[in-house]
Amino acid sequence: MSDEYDNHGNSLAAWVCVLLLIVAFGLVSLAVGILSVPLAIAGVVVGIIGLVAGKVLSSMGYGIDVQTDHAGH
Repeated sequence: MSDEYDNHGNSLAAWVCVLLLIVAFGLVSLAVGILSVPLAIAGVVVGIIGLVAGKVLSSMGYGIDVQTDHAGH
C-alpha cells in the first residue's frame, strides 16, 4: 500500500463535518428521548450544516487532495 493514501482523512474539513454530525446525532437522539420536535429539527439543521461545511471547506482546499488516477494499482 502506498504511503500517499495513509492519512485516513485527517483534514480540517473532515473534522468539522464529523464533529457537527456527532452534535446533530446527539441532538436528535435527545429529541427522541424527550419527544421534542423543535430539538429534532435543530439536530437535522445542524447535520445539514455539518455536511455543507465539510464540502465547502474541502472545496476551499482544507480537505484531502486524493488523486483519481489509479491506473497503476
